[in-house]
Amino acid sequence: MVELTEFQKKRQENIKRNNDLMKKLQLGGVASQIKRESGIDDEKALNAKKKRKAPSVAKRAASPKVSAMPTRRSRRLRGENVNGEGIPNVNDTQLLKMGLDNSSDSASMDKELLDDIKDTAVIGDVKLSDLIKDENEDNLIEKFKSFSNKNFSSGDFFEELKNRQTLERSPDLEQQQNDFDLKLYDVFQPNEIKIVYERIAATYFHPAIDQKLIVAGDTSGTVGLWKVRDEPLSESGEDQMVEPDITRVKLFTKNVGRIDCYATDSSKLLIASYDGSLRSIHLNGLESQEIMTLKNEYDEPLGISDFQFSYEDPNVLFFTTLSGEFATIDLRVKGIQESVTSNLRRLADKKIGSFSINPARPYEIATGSLDRTLKIWDIRKLVDKPEWSQYEDFPSHEVVSTYDSRLSVSGVSYSPTDGTLVCNGYDDTIRLFDTSSSSLPTDLQPKLTLKHNCQTGRWTSILKARFKSDQNVFAIANMKRAIDIYNSSGQQLAHLPTATVPAVLSWHPLQNWIAGGNSSGKIFLFTDSNIKEEDKS
Repeated sequence: MVELTEFQKKRQENIKRNNDLMKKLQLGGVASQIKRESGIDDEKALNAKKKRKAPSVAKRAASPKVSAMPTRRSRRLRGENVNGEGIPNVNDTQLLKMGLDNSSDSASMDKELLDDIKDTAVIGDVKLSDLIKDENEDNLIEKFKSFSNKNFSSGDFFEELKNRQTLERSPDLEQQQNDFDLKLYDVFQPNEIKIVYERIAATYFHPAIDQKLIVAGDTSGTVGLWKVRDEPLSESGEDQMVEPDITRVKLFTKNVGRIDCYATDSSKLLIASYDGSLRSIHLNGLESQEIMTLKNEYDEPLGISDFQFSYEDPNVLFFTTLSGEFATIDLRVKGIQESVTSNLRRLADKKIGSFSINPARPYEIATGSLDRTLKIWDIRKLVDKPEWSQYEDFPSHEVVSTYDSRLSVSGVSYSPTDGTLVCNGYDDTIRLFDTSSSSLPTDLQPKLTLKHNCQTGRWTSILKARFKSDQNVFAIANMKRAIDIYNSSGQQLAHLPTATVPAVLSWHPLQNWIAGGNSSGKIFLFTDSNIKEEDKS
């Protein structure tokens, strides 16, 4: 039995007497209730939250945390009496418990009080370290932090899934997997193919077959053109000084948003930028023409985020902006600069990062926006004052269907023939929608959802799923350094490993070739194995 001091014995008696009185008056917990109802606890928590600073991981690693200890402490805090002899340094709860053990009269009554305290539910936000007395907060964090940020993609398990599908997969699936069993281009290593200087923001695979041409644009506005060498380097050493044939030119001041070639002339490239510029490059004479420079009502650049040529008229271009506008322009008409402003329609109050035209119904477009929605629009119908927008007197188009995402939608793309629409975003999913019907529900729901890690951060370009233009097959980069390829049924066809994240992808329109650009301005090129062997021979 631990001997208590006279002071502690007196304190113990006072605690028991006060608890007995509170029980008789039925005032247990009244003080806490008054604090909660008056908002004192909430105010204290708010003030504490304001004052609390985020811990610096680097600082904590450099200088281990030392337990705060006062330089001078009383004998009582040190557990000593006036004579320097040890006495128990216990709190009121421990005193009460010790009193329960020594008192037979009120033991059962006070034990009930302690049980009530133990059964009290935790309310509000708390730190686990505050509830676990024997654990240090830093030790707790260190113990469990290795389990955080374990995002994964379905493509991470491709080999396991492929082995399980061996007995039950259809002949069509097996053929598709063979078709997209692509090989990494190895005449030059990817770290030698620095097509631009900064992080790649857009890529384009030219439709030529006899000679491969890959175009990329980076975040600084530089455009690079890589004329791919198919012939292997000489083993004799004559080609050891040969470098990839890359031409770079700085055309813009901000991100390159989209690259394509004219639908009527594949010798002309069309390139858009976040600085509002739309320019062409004539490959025959390497001349660049300014098509337009888009600005808002304050004469500030209005960045172009995406564009696509109309399926109905190859001379008409659809484009979207970083501010959520959409417009169509005829590239044959003179004075585009003057007419485009009056042609703007608002489809979102925030950035439209991606849009796609429905091949089956070319008057329908799908948009993925920072406002956390996927929307399908009928651009034949005009809405003067959309109810959903915070902007007044800004016309829009009619919404056909909407899918509300938990986080922003990064990429949308229609399959060429079967009516599948794919979208992906920061909610770490790939969602497939069946849009084959001409009468879509207003509340669009996915037919299939795949888990996919889309947490790129600020140093890697946003991942966007893209359908191949001639097959119902789409590809998306994998954060574990690979390219994942799926069909429109959600079955995975390939998992192509790379040395870094090939975030920005581009399909060859006619061949099973695909290129991906990384954050260092370098390109990964995958080609069909049969074609590769022919090129080497």
